[in-house]
Amino acid sequence: MKDLIEYMARAIVDYPDEVVVTEEEEEDYIVFRLRVAESDMGKVIGKQGRIANAMRALLKVAAIRKGTRAVLEIGEGVTRPGPRAEREPEPEAEPEPELEPEPEPEPEAEPEPELEPEPEPEAEPESGDKP
Repeated sequence: MKDLIEYMARAIVDYPDEVVVTEEEEEDYIVFRLRVAESDMGKVIGKQGRIANAMRALLKVAAIRKGTRAVLEIGEGVTRPGPRAEREPEPEAEPEPELEPEPEPEPEAEPEPELEPEPEPEAEPESGDKP
């Protein structure tokens, strides 16, 4: 079972030489601890943990076939930058000093133009009245 975990992990990481699987016997189950390079953690876990859950499912099947129970714990091992992290990090930007905002000048009040009154509509005769 240890070989199975190691095989799966080495197949998906960038640094297969840094994959380490340890095995610990507990009371009624076996704990396998998988350690990979920090930059490979995302590949081993997968989106929403799908790859890690698939690895756990395969380990569970292998354990059942051997008549035992097994647990897979995944953690970081050696800290190493990822293959894309070869460029230098950008220096942190210094915070700009806070300046007091200048008071905005008050807008000059413009006189409102006078509106001509609208002519009143002529009263229409009621529909019941005939001339």
